[in-house]
Amino acid sequence: MIKNIILDMGGVIFDDSKENINRILGVKDDSFYKKTYGENFLKTLVGEMSVNEVIDGFKNDKDYEKVKYVLSNLDISLPLIKDNYDYICNLKNRGYNLYLLTNINKESYLYVKDKIDNIFDGYVCSYQEGIGKPNLEIYEILINRYNLNKEETIFFDDRERNVIAGNNCGIRSFVFKNIDDIEKVLCND
Repeated sequence: MIKNIILDMGGVIFDDSKENINRILGVKDDSFYKKTYGENFLKTLVGEMSVNEVIDGFKNDKDYEKVKYVLSNLDISLPLIKDNYDYICNLKNRGYNLYLLTNINKESYLYVKDKIDNIFDGYVCSYQEGIGKPNLEIYEILINRYNLNKEETIFFDDRERNVIAGNNCGIRSFVFKNIDDIEKVLCND
């Protein structure tokens, strides 16, 4: 019987997609997204750099103002996916224990904290641990910290490599495309 649901944040609760960024900026290719969310940004996810340091690294770049705009305005570049959020709140009301396992930087976490604190029973954030998914260690940190029984736990993430890692860790894990994916698993339990 499923008692615990572990969720990713980006792509599940908040829209961190390149499609969203491209729409905001009115661009058609992914080059800006790849540049902005490249190697230095990835360092923010494990606490090795701040977002401001990433922005400062673009000071001599022609896209500096756009990078600063996107990385500084999280209400625009990391919008809440309202239907998913409402559904997840409903899962909580249905009695499931909810946990968050997310690759996130400190700045984004502080932005979303008030929106998620009342829903989740616990969370593990990559920037706090110094490691991120798909490293198996971060899955074990969550399981051990909250004393979760893997047999009673499922995990959803929008990235296949993270789902593969979850399965390798012994947690039944599924690719998240929409809320129907969660409901199908719960109905078949």
